Amino acid sequence: MEKSLYIHIPFCRKKCDYCDFFSVPCKGNIPDEYISALKNEISFLKDFYKISSWRTVYIGGGTPSLLTEKQIGDLCSFLAKDFSSDNGVKNIAEKEFTIEMNPDDIRESLLDVAYSSGVNRLSIGVQSLNDAALKAVNRRCTRETTLKALELVKKNWCGSLSLDAIAGLPEQNTDEFLQSLKEIVSYEPSHISLYSLMIEEGTPLFSRISKGELLYNEDESEEQWLLGKSFLTEKDFLQYEVSNFAIKGKESKHNSVYWHLEDYLGAGSGATGSLFGDNAIRWTNTADIKKYIEYWTGKENKSILTAPRENENLDMETQEEEFLMMGFRLLSGVSEREYKKRFSKDLGERLGAKDGVFAKWQSRGDARIIENANKNGERFYALTDKGILFLNKYLEEIL
Repeated sequence: MEKSLYIHIPFCRKKCDYCDFFSVPCKGNIPDEYISALKNEISFLKDFYKISSWRTVYIGGGTPSLLTEKQIGDLCSFLAKDFSSDNGVKNIAEKEFTIEMNPDDIRESLLDVAYSSGVNRLSIGVQSLNDAALKAVNRRCTRETTLKALELVKKNWCGSLSLDAIAGLPEQNTDEFLQSLKEIVSYEPSHISLYSLMIEEGTPLFSRISKGELLYNEDESEEQWLLGKSFLTEKDFLQYEVSNFAIKGKESKHNSVYWHLEDYLGAGSGATGSLFGDNAIRWTNTADIKKYIEYWTGKENKSILTAPRENENLDMETQEEEFLMMGFRLLSGVSEREYKKRFSKDLGERLGAKDGVFAKWQSRGDARIIENANKNGERFYALTDKGILFLNKYLEEIL
């Protein structure tokens, strides 16, 4: 049985003001005990859920690039051996093995050990090449260090490259945003994640904007994102998801697992995993890193019941809502056949394809039905390029 695996590295040198992902400050090296705990948890999950091989692996954070060369080699080599279910006949190149890196941490030796240990896709959070914007949100990298990192990657990285950019950052006007995006694309990534800045409650950014310490213009943010989308389209990037663009054939396989509501395992402190179906479960590992390490490196027998994680049972109604929420993020839309298989319902009736919500959106050119969308002749219900800009409103109407 093949499943995807997400690994969380919850350590950062300095947390960006807009970030609401779980991480803790790390001034020195990440403890080796954390890597040991990860390997033990992953081995347990693999055996317990009878996983024969990994479909995709994604190492995120936090900041995975704070790992030393030895730690990356140890962890990634351990994972790479399980990318094939038939004694190595399948080549790891057929799979997708991603690691996130921060520009400040990138060095030739780190790239070399990651690639030689099986990683074939690099994701770098550039966000902006404008120093004022980076400083405004407390990014620890600068334009200079990011450009040096991108040059190193261009010269030394042999795998796929995904770069992130954010529209609407404070202290960055529309011209500066577009110039930054043009420079980012000049480094020839095969994948771009283009986000609009999200002001999440509880983050330092939310507090600073609320107090008037920073100016944020939502209309300008939306304008920047739309201009960025147009630019990427001109450069032959296909928008395949709300915030993701790729050269054809380079779409993220791992993120596709999330968007299609497929099974994935989560390992590491604060990580989440989900298994769907009749006995669906979602778990979130403890955010107490010490407790996580002690359990997974301890000698006592391991069990799902005693593991330091919170479990949530997912009923079919919840799964159905999530299936639609995630599926309509994709420009390819939601499969009528897959929906019927999972929920024993007719998708057209559920959406109101004849005289309901979907029909209304379709009449305005904001939704469409895609006939014979693939070699299996499936029908998909999707939002159009224009309609997906109002995804949240659409979801409110159908859910």
